[in-house]
Amino acid sequence: MHVRTTSEKELELGAKLGAIIQDPDARNSLIENPTEVLAGVGVKSDVTLFADTVDLVHLIVPAEVDVARVAAEDETYFEELGRAALGNCVYHDLPE
Repeated sequence: MHVRTTSEKELELGAKLGAIIQDPDARNSLIENPTEVLAGVGVKSDVTLFADTVDLVHLIVPAEVDVARVAAEDETYFEELGRAALGNCVYHDLPE
């Protein structure tokens, strides 16, 4: 069984990014000047930002895939990959 724990630092960063993304003004600042905003929360400037819109959702391809879990057809792992690929996006009103 594969278990990945989330560090306190990752949780703090996730909370900071979540707060930015939920605030419309902060989200716009992030989109317009990602290097500055990300540096302010401790993220290296070598990160590329892709902002989803109502008409465009980015699919993230993980850097590494656990080949053994894929070969074993591990459904839990497939769910993890799906959440990672879509960044836990939830759209109630999908564009046509």
